[in-house]
Amino acid sequence: MGIASRTLEGYRAGDIVIVRQGKYAGHPFAVMGKDGVRVLIANGAEYTAAKPKKKNVIHLQQTHYYLEDVAGRVAVGKHIDNGWLMQKISNALENSGTSDERTKSD
Repeated sequence: MGIASRTLEGYRAGDIVIVRQGKYAGHPFAVMGKDGVRVLIANGAEYTAAKPKKKNVIHLQQTHYYLEDVAGRVAVGKHIDNGWLMQKISNALENSGTSDERTKSD
């Protein structure tokens, strides 16, 4: 599920990451951008899109999930509703379609 990356270049707006250290360890967040040597993350609940959390990349785990809608809105500076952001993150992780989920439904 995760990709190990300790450089800022591997992160882009719209990526879903998992926090590895801190109060919200294990929680998914969306990348909103970069600020110097830190990544700006938000999930719509604890940290809003308007005021994202600055997080060091060594405390994040990348995933293979990418939210194109979020990236597009960030790129043009469009307002991101926090409820919408929470739903997008949740839907992306729920619809991942692991093999275990498919065998349970059969």
